[in-house]
Amino acid sequence: MTKPYIKGYKFRIYPNKEQMRFLANVFGCNRFVYNYMLEWHNKVYKNEKRCLHLKEMNAMLPVLKKQEETKWLGAVIAQSLQMSVKDLESAFNRYFKKVSAHPTFKSKYDRQCFKIPQNFKFKDGKIKIPKLDSWIKVHVSREIEGKILYMHISKTPTDKYYVSLTVAGTKKTFEKTGKQAGIDLGIKEAVILSDGTIYKNIKAFKSLEKKLAYEQRQLAKKQKGSNSRQRQRKKVALLHERIESMRKDFISKITTEIVKNHDTLCVEDLAVANLIKNHKLAKSLADVSLGRIRTELKYKCAWHDRVYIEIDRYYPSSKTCSGCGWIKQDLTLADRSWTCQSCGAHHDRDINAAKIY
Repeated sequence: MTKPYIKGYKFRIYPNKEQMRFLANVFGCNRFVYNYMLEWHNKVYKNEKRCLHLKEMNAMLPVLKKQEETKWLGAVIAQSLQMSVKDLESAFNRYFKKVSAHPTFKSKYDRQCFKIPQNFKFKDGKIKIPKLDSWIKVHVSREIEGKILYMHISKTPTDKYYVSLTVAGTKKTFEKTGKQAGIDLGIKEAVILSDGTIYKNIKAFKSLEKKLAYEQRQLAKKQKGSNSRQRQRKKVALLHERIESMRKDFISKITTEIVKNHDTLCVEDLAVANLIKNHKLAKSLADVSLGRIRTELKYKCAWHDRVYIEIDRYYPSSKTCSGCGWIKQDLTLADRSWTCQSCGAHHDRDINAAKIY
């Protein structure tokens, strides 16, 4: 079965030194425009109690290009600067909807990126972007199916370059299985299914915590602005990148497997932001990334025509017997298993909670 969809492809690119200099210039110009507009927006909001419109910010771009001190903005892709302004507007929209925090200024030490909505080319394992004469090599790991809508170039703090392609096309969905499952999320076992299947937490951060702490101590000893500090900063960034990659790969694989093998999924609605306020469990909760697991299950269910059901977060699933419905009121977090006083059934707390769902 196929259906229309919007999908992203991400590939690593390998620019040469000349292309790196060009990309660095584009990254810097987009960062400058974003920060300039953010500062302007903050001043207007403070003095006039209003927000800047997208048209106002876009109208300022030609003015900046004509000014002597910022005429270098004309050397980069005009559309990417406009997309940077649009990103700032989106950031403020999310802030006023209380979805995210107030937009902050961008730094050259963070992830760099810019978008290209048109006039780019992608063929034969290479990409061509406006105002750059040469082609950039791309490591294409899978075939692209559909029409490319726009391109996104990024650079990580570890000095790796990537191109992300937003594609419109069609995609095959998983075949129906006729199975359904309840899912309980935890810390020791990341995901527990009602049929007894358990996916243990790989503890990506904990596995590299000591090494990361050592490298961060070495970074703290380096003189600010020195080349030695930059090299050490990259070592720390590489460890963070490795932890993120391990966690992302694990979650992607298990969520795809779960969605592929079940037509209906019942998942507990966790208030992750509130759970992390518990300082005794915060590090472990952040390491297992329960929010990402739920997010990937939800969008993959929608993608493959599966039914995704969220259970009330206040429902006492761990305390309720999945056989008769009796509730053990005195169940604590330390109790990993318990026996029902009504029907005599012995339960593992996590598997029991999954069966309830």
